[in-house]
Amino acid sequence: MLSAAAGLFVSPAPGPVLANYGLETLRFVKPVAIGDTIQARLTAKRKIDRHKTDPQGRGQGVVVWDVEVTNQHGELVASYDILTLVAKRA
Repeated sequence: MLSAAAGLFVSPAPGPVLANYGLETLRFVKPVAIGDTIQARLTAKRKIDRHKTDPQGRGQGVVVWDVEVTNQHGELVASYDILTLVAKRA
């Protein structure tokens, strides 16, 4: 279910996201059954400056996202924070 939810908000096109950095506060609230459909809603919670640069000299940071996953009935099935390592704008 986490992989499916991640696929709902990750674009394969090149962008600022360098890597998934981890999960925090993961809670499975309700079972997801075969045939259910899910939807993920993300809200940016905070930005963390890493004070580091990549090989091209771009700064890096971490964005912490609040994720809520719901089923086809709008019921919460999972919630967690996902951290993404991102390149800063030039």
